[in-house]
Amino acid sequence: MIRLIVDTYHMGSWNMACDLAIAKHVGKGCQPTTIRLYGWSLPTLSLGRFQKMDDIDLEFLRSNNIDIVRRPTGGRAVLHHKEITYLFSAPVTHPILPKSVIGSYKIIAEALIKSLEHLNIQCDVEKNKNKHLNTPACYDAPSIYEITIDKKKFIGSAQYRNDHYILQHGSIPIEFPLKNYVNSFNLTKDKKEKLFNHLKDRVIDIKSVLNRTISFEELAEALKIGFNKIFNDVVVIGELSDSEYALTKKLVERFDIDIDE
Repeated sequence: MIRLIVDTYHMGSWNMACDLAIAKHVGKGCQPTTIRLYGWSLPTLSLGRFQKMDDIDLEFLRSNNIDIVRRPTGGRAVLHHKEITYLFSAPVTHPILPKSVIGSYKIIAEALIKSLEHLNIQCDVEKNKNKHLNTPACYDAPSIYEITIDKKKFIGSAQYRNDHYILQHGSIPIEFPLKNYVNSFNLTKDKKEKLFNHLKDRVIDIKSVLNRTISFEELAEALKIGFNKIFNDVVVIGELSDSEYALTKKLVERFDIDIDE
């Protein structure tokens, strides 16, 4: 069984703490493989696990009421705003998932692609390693096995794994916040303009494809079908357990970043 949690909007530190709490429970065998769908109470820039704060224009974030959080996963910065974010967590011993990051990344991507087909969104998976612009922006190029549409980066994902669990989460943009994304970084004016023009032609969102938005519930129904096909397992709507909720509350402080002067 795969548990599917259709959550709501939360602050960034809560979202990251909740993802980690779920993964810890899944890794201990207390909960089944889990998908969680959620949103963000404020526009929030999430930094990769080891990303430097020097990359970020904190004054711009403060002035524009943009929150900041550090992910438990690696990679570069993502601005979460008008999007649906997914968590996928499974035990490392899951029989369908290869033991490598790249191998499991590929299988999860296949399940997401199958799901999106049911929303009339035709996606592909990036098969090559791409050269990045050497910026702090996750979306400046798709990584191998990330999901694209017409060769444009669509879903940006990141994975962390240890001896017990896989934690992968990613952004499914409804409307990509391009201008604020670029302005979130400590770059010169020329480099910001270069990044903006680069991203403008290389990223895509749901509204551009469907000419409408989608709801959490629509995506949840599609995920039931797509993950069932790839994982050959029933997907059942569930909710956080009391112990997952309690652990989330304990972990929130780990992800808080105070940018107030």
